[in-house]
Amino acid sequence: MTNGPVSETPKESSSSLVAALAVSLKAIDEDYKEELREIRELLEEAKKEAEKREPNTVKLKALLEDAKKIVETFAALDPMWQAIQRVAKMVGIL
Repeated sequence: MTNGPVSETPKESSSSLVAALAVSLKAIDEDYKEELREIRELLEEAKKEAEKREPNTVKLKALLEDAKKIVETFAALDPMWQAIQRVAKMVGIL
């Protein structure tokens, strides 16, 4: 008897991934269409790969790793970007 989480079957795992990617794509479309264009493309490609009957897991992992790096960079730079926008508004550029 194990105390860890119950493992999903590959099909359930794939369905969960597809659903999570769809939610992420919708959020990007609603709030960050232009800013996250590159990550959207990666997530769209990952979603298509995950929807395949037999997805290429190496390709899928690589796509998701690239998306992770972009999100981390975006998150790290967002406070700086907001500060730049505030200064630009103060001096009348925006």
